[in-house]
Amino acid sequence: MRGVTYVVLGAVATAAALGLTGCARTPAAGPGFTLVADSLGDIPMHPDALKLDNLAQAYDRSMATRWTTVTDMEPGFFVELDFARTRKVAALTLDSSPSPNDFPRNFGVETCDAKGNWDEAGAYGENATKNGVTTVTFNPPRAVRKVLLTVSQSAPYWWSIYEIKVKYAD
Repeated sequence: MRGVTYVVLGAVATAAALGLTGCARTPAAGPGFTLVADSLGDIPMHPDALKLDNLAQAYDRSMATRWTTVTDMEPGFFVELDFARTRKVAALTLDSSPSPNDFPRNFGVETCDAKGNWDEAGAYGENATKNGVTTVTFNPPRAVRKVLLTVSQSAPYWWSIYEIKVKYAD
């Protein structure tokens, strides 16, 4: 079964700082994933981002298309996955292998449960990425409603996602 996903680009470091105090937001209907982008804080999204790289291209099952920031990575850029209901997640994969430098160097991961409680799930470094494929593993798998990945280190590359894949444990 597919989840529903929101991707949001911004300049805030934590779920609490974003005002994400609950998981009650209802995702838009549609097949598979739904992605949404925004610009928050002091790091504006490049105006060409929506023209050049449609957000839905991060889940269109094509490695010929991608979602990207169209600007160099900065701390505070984040990606939020919303599954619309609680799902037991074992791993997430963000594939940027066609642009192997377009991955987050250091990033934090937070999860939100069905009651709207956010919890830090870990911090990852460059070793989470091999050949442009970034993998976040939950061991043991976690029952989550949302997952938030937040960049914590600048990089002179755009952040691109050609495909997001979720490994469910249920």
